[in-house]
Amino acid sequence: MSHPVFVNKKSVSVYFGLWTLIAGVHFSVFYFFYDFTLEISLADSFVFNFLFCLIGISMWYIVRYSIPDKTNLWNVVFNHFTYLALILVLWTGLPFTILNWLFGNFKPYHDFLLVSVPYRLFSGILYYALIGMIYYLIIYYKNLQEKVKTESRLRELLKETELNMLKSQINPHFLFNSLNSISSLTITNPEKAREMVIKLSDFLRYSVSTNTTRFTTLENELANIQRYLEIEKIRFGEKLQFAFNIEGICKDHKIPLMLLQPLFENAIKHGVYESTDQVKIEMKCNYTGGYLEISIENDFDPHAHARKGTGLGLKNIRERLRLLYKTDKLLRTSIAGTKFFVFLSLPNIELTEPKA
Repeated sequence: MSHPVFVNKKSVSVYFGLWTLIAGVHFSVFYFFYDFTLEISLADSFVFNFLFCLIGISMWYIVRYSIPDKTNLWNVVFNHFTYLALILVLWTGLPFTILNWLFGNFKPYHDFLLVSVPYRLFSGILYYALIGMIYYLIIYYKNLQEKVKTESRLRELLKETELNMLKSQINPHFLFNSLNSISSLTITNPEKAREMVIKLSDFLRYSVSTNTTRFTTLENELANIQRYLEIEKIRFGEKLQFAFNIEGICKDHKIPLMLLQPLFENAIKHGVYESTDQVKIEMKCNYTGGYLEISIENDFDPHAHARKGTGLGLKNIRERLRLLYKTDKLLRTSIAGTKFFVFLSLPNIELTEPKA
């Protein structure tokens, strides 16, 4: 930790400015109250206060290495009492020698110096206590700032870990289903199995190549969703239909990476799987009031027996949104007849993305 007096020009100005003010008060008392000459008043004020100004700078080092939390309390007390004793000897001995040499022939001032010794000692102790207290406050304030920064960084690392864990859960979940489908297609339709392997490779490459970032553009995310749906369409054929109605301004908006894929996976699992009719998944997107408004709707059979799942999809997304945007009100779902709706409202990432 650098010396607080010399951190910058402002701290230097403040420190020496305060001692100049103290010296000015000292001079005024001697000149106007005690009626000493201008020379004596200036000399007494300058010698005593300038010396303690220098002593105050040196005190930083005794305070810096006498922290009660890091050093035995008795050592701290011993260090301070020893240093204070040396300071008082220096602060009274040196100025008295100088001033006696300059003005010793002036008996009223010589007598005043002798009488003022107890007051000088008391003021020296007071200066020492005040400067020491200020230095300790500076140290504890700096330590508190460091602690806050460290805790903030730890929280950020914890959040990163949670986000990476949540994101890593997506690929194995989808990969498991896709490999099962490929396994079946290798027997019934090897050509489609080959096509599905290629598309799956492209899909996973996108995820792996961008796993160091939290966000991507909606345009990039939609391209990956297109790959995902094409993979599923190999399995379901004409039974699966999908459409995108996206305003152009939306495509550059940043959204959490791999956020939409679980929603489409959920729509297929609870819509396409359970229906004997054609199922359409439609995504709409517009930009309103600084928010990216996304809606995904899919047909489903309300009378069909629901497939048992882990509930990972929506829960995963809610948790990721909570960690990234500090709110859990950005995702809503609703049902209207044979339609299931998911609504997302995502703010501008510039307002929420932490700065490096």
